[in-house]
Amino acid sequence: MRGITPRREQGMADPVLAEMVRATGATESRHYAAVKPTIQAYRASWVKLAPYRDGPVNSRQVTVNDPAAMTAQIKAKATELGANLVGVCRLQPHMIDLGSEVSHEFVIACCVAEDYEMVTQGPDAVEEEAMRTYAKCTEISTALAAYVRDLGYPAIAHHNGASEVQAIPIFYQVGFGELGRHGSLINEKYGASFRPGFVTTDLPLVEDRPREFGVQDFCMNCNVCQRNCPGDAIPQNYVMTHGIKRWLIDLEKCYPYSRLRDEYCHLCVDACPYIVKSHPETYKAFMKERKQVGYKTPKSY
Repeated sequence: MRGITPRREQGMADPVLAEMVRATGATESRHYAAVKPTIQAYRASWVKLAPYRDGPVNSRQVTVNDPAAMTAQIKAKATELGANLVGVCRLQPHMIDLGSEVSHEFVIACCVAEDYEMVTQGPDAVEEEAMRTYAKCTEISTALAAYVRDLGYPAIAHHNGASEVQAIPIFYQVGFGELGRHGSLINEKYGASFRPGFVTTDLPLVEDRPREFGVQDFCMNCNVCQRNCPGDAIPQNYVMTHGIKRWLIDLEKCYPYSRLRDEYCHLCVDACPYIVKSHPETYKAFMKERKQVGYKTPKSY
């Protein structure tokens, strides 16, 4: 199956960022250049695991007479490995990077929630927590793919080290949440504060379904992420894609705070009220602090 969705490039491979960096007379984004040792270690961990995303398939294939039972087994294994959410759907062309070929029928989606107590401690803490969860997702998807191959079915892990699939359309299809105003998927328990890992496979499984629990209607009237964005990068108006509302983030307004500074900006996600259900006191304290420093103040305190 050939993918049809362009991948948003990272770092200086992103043409919008590259142009903005060159306009400052620099050759690298300050954010990417100011990499701390702990961040380097996390990034090195997923690069190290990238060669193991695929591997030999056990020739003694397990017969799957009950795909529902096998799906439950896979979800239990992913949870055992550390995933907070696990879902399954059939792979579709819009879930695959433009021009990439992925031959498998299903994709298993895993997510690891960030520690919200950590991400509210400031830009250094939130970046380290983001990298930690990316690294954990890499470990989970790599181990889960190996587990499926040991059952006798081909399986490839997709994570920050190497991937050909798109997170948001898969997360939506497996029912993890709905797309929010800040451009990220919102889950009713974890807000948008979680990171992805995936396994594509031909193992017979049962699909999950998208769920709607009022996120997009809520976002129409909430505006908290918009009010806290230092660059006013979150628009008021939306576009419709496949029947879903999408608010297109203005990258030229976002990047001066999220890419052209040393500090990592995560405010739109941190301020999302959906996280209050699982962290009520931390969220209230964080928003009180935001009010004191000024809602649009960059996260550098």
